[in-house]
Amino acid sequence: MPVAPWWEEFGSAASDDADGAAPAPAGPPPAAAPAADPLEVRRTPRRRPRDLLALQVSAAVLAVALLGLLGALAVRGGPAASAGAVGTPASSVPSSAPASPTAPPATDDTAALQELEALRARGLAEHPPAGQWAAQLAAKSIGTTDPAQVATNGSHTFYAGDILAQSRAIAAGPAGADVFVLRSDDYGKGSIDARGNPYWTTLAAGPFASAADVRTWCDSVFGGVPAATRGNVCLPRQLLPVG
Repeated sequence: MPVAPWWEEFGSAASDDADGAAPAPAGPPPAAAPAADPLEVRRTPRRRPRDLLALQVSAAVLAVALLGLLGALAVRGGPAASAGAVGTPASSVPSSAPASPTAPPATDDTAALQELEALRARGLAEHPPAGQWAAQLAAKSIGTTDPAQVATNGSHTFYAGDILAQSRAIAAGPAGADVFVLRSDDYGKGSIDARGNPYWTTLAAGPFASAADVRTWCDSVFGGVPAATRGNVCLPRQLLPVG
């Protein structure tokens, strides 16, 4: 029996194996991925309105507390910051200097006397005594007692403040702008009182040609004053140069 070539045998064996072998059984199909549950999406937790309201209230309280704290810090730190801005400690700011203990205290009479002197200087400048007639409306030395008149201090004794007040009241009355002030030692014989003090004299300028003109004017302006006492508030005075 002839022998087949080796390649035929090899091909025959391969054919037999291919033909006789049973096909390998197919494995089970891969399991399909489970479908997404539509309810899972709706299971995401949601914040309830009550929780949101609580958060809002808490945030508002914190904001108010923070604003209050900032305001308190601003008020407390304001003066210090201002002092630091100029580089001067608050304690080093100088206070007003105390009055000198040796300086005499100013009194109403001291100031009144200074004002009377100023009125006198103006009177001498505007009405220098040269023999003219004037109406004398008041004449008081410091310390004068006049039982017929009451001073601003409530007594009958006149001091500088009382004399100035009386002169102002006369100037505000009917005599008006004609009123001026001299001292009794500025004219005539230079009269002084028993203590050696001159009289502060309040006068009205006029013009008057004579003593009679002055009396007529006094009767017209002070007609409401009884004639018996009118001479105490208005009388003629001739302003002669001192001598």
